[in-house]
Amino acid sequence: METLTAISVTVIAAVMVAGLIFMIPLLLQVLRIAREVEKLVDAVRAQIAPISRDIVVISQDVKDIVQSIRRQVDRIEQGVETVHDMAVWAKEFQEEIKWRVGGPLLQIAAVLGGIKRGFEAISRIFHR
Repeated sequence: METLTAISVTVIAAVMVAGLIFMIPLLLQVLRIAREVEKLVDAVRAQIAPISRDIVVISQDVKDIVQSIRRQVDRIEQGVETVHDMAVWAKEFQEEIKWRVGGPLLQIAAVLGGIKRGFEAISRIFHR
């Protein structure tokens, strides 16, 4: 039985050594992959920092542009309100002028029309 145990132990040891021999290339490949992953992570880290700074700068520029647009829109709104107020004022001024000048002009026209008719009547009298 001792022989059987010795053979079993030897077979188990041989299987473990063979397994270890087959595992060495696999472990070396895993080690190479780990180094490549580490290089890739370092490269990504090196590229992410400038990109994140650029994104911050771009977002600040966009924020400044939006604020500038808001200020311009406010100025345009004020300009439109001013133009509207001027149009209302001009219309009111036109109505005021029409009321103040229109009435007296009609009266002057009526008086001049009356004077003209008077001269026509006088001229008819003298022509007879």
